[in-house]
Amino acid sequence: MEAVAVVRAETAPSDRGAGSRIVVLQGRAPLLPRVAAVPGSGAEVVFVGGAAGPLGGDELAVRIEVGAGARLTVRTAAASVVLPGTGAAARQRVEIDVEDGGELAWLPEPVVVAAGARYESAVRVTLGRATRLLMRETLVLGRAFEPCGDAVSRWDVSAEGRVLLRQQAAYGPGAKPGWRGPAGTCGGTVVGTELRYPDVPDLAPRLPSVPGRAVCALAGGGRLTTVVAGDALTAERLMAGVVDTETTAFVGAMITPAEGGPPDNNPRLPRPAETISLSTAPVAVDETGALPV
Repeated sequence: MEAVAVVRAETAPSDRGAGSRIVVLQGRAPLLPRVAAVPGSGAEVVFVGGAAGPLGGDELAVRIEVGAGARLTVRTAAASVVLPGTGAAARQRVEIDVEDGGELAWLPEPVVVAAGARYESAVRVTLGRATRLLMRETLVLGRAFEPCGDAVSRWDVSAEGRVLLRQQAAYGPGAKPGWRGPAGTCGGTVVGTELRYPDVPDLAPRLPSVPGRAVCALAGGGRLTTVVAGDALTAERLMAGVVDTETTAFVGAMITPAEGGPPDNNPRLPRPAETISLSTAPVAVDETGALPV
């Protein structure tokens, strides 16, 4: 399946009051954008699920444009589950263009990569002068009681013609060895990533790096935060800084065969399936707040 969705927000004409409005809104299942009526001067769009998936072989594309001085928030209504489908990779490409003075929050719900599935995500962002960006991604590596599929995530972000961030991460059986070790997910099954540009402490507190959360100040401005956790709720709380990670955090992970193998309603999974056991205990955080290795 191929599907393309386009959303564009611009500043409202002065004779109709201050604020932003949606001037282009088009999509095709499973990418169905809908305008959400919310108070404030910014426009908000929510993508609702028009079909299952994405499935293996799907090619999905999203283009988000924010005009000069406009404010836009784009969300998804629910989490997505990537399923094997044809066996080919399900690909999603997101193109974001924020013109001078524009503001965008791109806040999709988690993407669950089921066993046997292949998911490739690429996000390219172009920012003009005096822009603001809040962008998040949450990957859930497998459903309950099953190993994860293959997931590759790439972000390319430029601001005012200069490279701000280029990174790629891979998880699953096709990734390089060590992806779930101490230098990878440390046994966690959920990986959350957030980019804020610019890094303005008055808008969001600068959280420290602690076990389970790595915070990196970018050379071109902005802040990149990555969290790993055993579930999406904990990952969200880590990202928000409401978890007491200084006293409780991941200190070890053990991968063991699951007794009895995968659920009987999924015979395609190998037996025995892999499960990941996570342990938490008090830990001491060093002066740098670095993640343990």
